[in-house]
Amino acid sequence: MTIKDWLVKAWAIERRRLSAAKYEARGQHLRDFPYDEIDVELNVPLLEKVCAILKGPPHHFQTGFARPHRGARGDAPQTPIIVALSNRVMRLRAAGVGGNMPPSG
Repeated sequence: MTIKDWLVKAWAIERRRLSAAKYEARGQHLRDFPYDEIDVELNVPLLEKVCAILKGPPHHFQTGFARPHRGARGDAPQTPIIVALSNRVMRLRAAGVGGNMPPSG
């Protein structure tokens, strides 16, 4: 699964009606995040979009994939993903890939 595939499936899960199955699908989808794809992805806007969805407001509108509030983030499954994505974006920008500009909104 690529990061883009992960994002498409995340949006499909978000469109479901509220239910216990939706909450379980979100959790499973976070656990299935393709970590090995982060270091090969060159699409900076895609990486930023996934990172924003995982960060939640004010970076992106609220989704069920957003990390918890401060104080509860240490054990949250989003935390290592956000760190890895942010590091990759900064490395790509430093190398001149995706433009040497501030993060897109």
